[in-house]
Order: sequence, then structure tokens, then C-alpha cells
Amino acid sequence: MNAVATPPVLPSSRLPADNAAPQPIAIPGAHELIFKVAQRHIGNDTYVLDLGAGQGAFSQKLFDAGYDVAACDLYPEMFRCAAVECRQADAEQPLPYEDETFDAVVALELVEHLESQLGLFRDAARILKPGGVFLFSTPNIASLKSRFRFLLTGYMYSHPPLDPEVHDPVSQHIAPFTPDRYQFMLARAGLELTHVEADKYQKSSLGLSWLSPLVRWCARTRYGKTSGVRMQNSPAALLGRTMIGVARKR
Repeated sequence: MNAVATPPVLPSSRLPADNAAPQPIAIPGAHELIFKVAQRHIGNDTYVLDLGAGQGAFSQKLFDAGYDVAACDLYPEMFRCAAVECRQADAEQPLPYEDETFDAVVALELVEHLESQLGLFRDAARILKPGGVFLFSTPNIASLKSRFRFLLTGYMYSHPPLDPEVHDPVSQHIAPFTPDRYQFMLARAGLELTHVEADKYQKSSLGLSWLSPLVRWCARTRYGKTSGVRMQNSPAALLGRTMIGVARKR
């Protein structure tokens, strides 16, 4: 079994009450919408790892739906799902699980906080069984809203200016990537990105949707009709609030 780095200390002000039900650490309503996507891609009677589980709200949803669930987090003392074991794990380090353990690995609102996403993808592939599913969510920086914001401000959706004095890995979004970049990194890790979906369409992006045909034409003309270009300019990418990526182990 892989060694686990010594965990950092979580400030007591951020610990949930001992008797508190697990709460999502995500945009309100996102877990419910992401769970519907997960049910379409993760079969029944499967062993699922909730990676970066937070308080365990999504672990609880998976458990209640009949999945066999394990969880891990940098701060396991936050975890509040009594039915599921939560191990301490740093997503930047080797995960404390044996090879080919899980049928699916779920990582919600995690990858944007990491310095080494490729390292995590490789380790997720290691602990997945052949054909297993890796499902992740992250703020969608490819949306029309995000592209317009970047044009005007130089900053993408959900990625404001970084504070170089803040080193807490959960406090800032440090790794903005688009669907084609995820496709590339996942492929290097032995995973194939098969679906890019959205939790919901943003009203602000819908208001700019008249630009979609022009955006797709410009992208095809400049870069061709590759699968990455199609994913980058799909309705989910152009209009979605949260990007949900679904990949399979090759």
C-alpha cells in the first residue's frame, strides 16, 4: 500500500459540527445535477471512490442509491457520512489504494485546485479496474460567459486573480483547463474522455448563444474538425456552468 503524506491541520473554524449532516462543498444544486449524470455512466452494483469527498454529501448520495462507496480527502476530519469510511489522502500524492480496486472514481470540484492534474489522472487510472469510469467536475471556463469575461478582464469564469501568499490548496482555483486539454491529459494517463456534459446551462451564456455558430465555424476553419475542437465548442462547453467529464480506462 502506498504511503500517505502527513496531513495538514484544518483550522477549527472550518470544521462542521459533530452532529451536522454532510453539506456539499459546491455551487448550490450542483451535486443533484451531477448525480444524475453519474447515474447514467456508472452502473449499479459498483465500487465507487469519492475522491476529495469533503463532508461526504456526495458519498451519502452514492450510498443511498445502493453503490458500494469508499471516500478519501485531504481533511478526513471534515467527513460526516457515517456509513462510509474516509481515508486521509493528498490528491497530489499516490492514493492509498491497491491497483485495480474500483469500478469508478468520482472527483467533484477538485482538479482546479491541483498543481499536478496529470499525476492525479494517472493514479486514478491505476486504481481503476479495466473499463472503469473516472468522472470529474470543474468550473467550465470554455463557456461563452467565460470567454467574454476573459476578453474584457483577462480572467475566466470562477478563476479570479490568485493571491501568491495563500498556499491552502482548497482556497484558490489554480488550474484552469478546457475540454481539449483534459482530453489530452487524460489520454496520457490511459483514460479516454468519452463525454463532456454540463450540470446546467447558464443564463448569461444562453444570452450569448447567438454567437455559437460563428464560434464553431471559426474553430473548425482554424483548427479542423477534431474531436477536441468538437468538445471545446459543444453546447455543454459553450453554455454549461460546470463541466462534467466522463472518461474510461483503456
